[in-house]
Amino acid sequence: MRDIILCISFIFELYHSLGHLTVLTGYRMLPRKDLVAIRYYFLLDAACAAIAYHLHQADYFFPILILQQWQHIFYFSTWDQSGACKRVISWSSLDWDRGRWNQIDLVLGTVFDMGVHIANTYFLGVMLSPSSQITGILVTIGLYQIVIKSPSIAWASKIDIPGLAWASKTEIPDWVAKRIKPLTAEQIQEVQWFDQLKIK
Repeated sequence: MRDIILCISFIFELYHSLGHLTVLTGYRMLPRKDLVAIRYYFLLDAACAAIAYHLHQADYFFPILILQQWQHIFYFSTWDQSGACKRVISWSSLDWDRGRWNQIDLVLGTVFDMGVHIANTYFLGVMLSPSSQITGILVTIGLYQIVIKSPSIAWASKIDIPGLAWASKTEIPDWVAKRIKPLTAEQIQEVQWFDQLKIK
């Protein structure tokens, strides 16, 4: 039973790592309104990281986990209310119309969170047999592809579920584009110094 739990946790942590990389690079994102609707993802993200730590208990990792947990508890409890949270939601969405990499606070925060999930994936992976690692990787890639390809599935099925409107800035289906709105100054929470940075 423990091996099954380890493998499931490995899959979740690898999936979160891929998900954070996807948003960090802007490869695929959701419209802001859909991102606001899936607030509980932040709770799931934190729970998965805590469960993974409970399973591997790697030396010196606990303080890093606590910092990640505080980050997620803050965002979950101030979801679309605090300025910092509104900024994270907006930057992580298709609605964001400003520079991506010059928003240093958001880039570093996402990299930190992704790093926690990557470390958890590694620590869990070394506890698994090679066949369980391969199975976990294949399941994760399959799940990731289903979610990333979900706009086609959702559109074809005529279903409207927040979290299924993933698209890239260069390929936005019409039904997803209708969900994107210009951001207000309150949603942007502009940091002028960051916006003036020119990062190529």
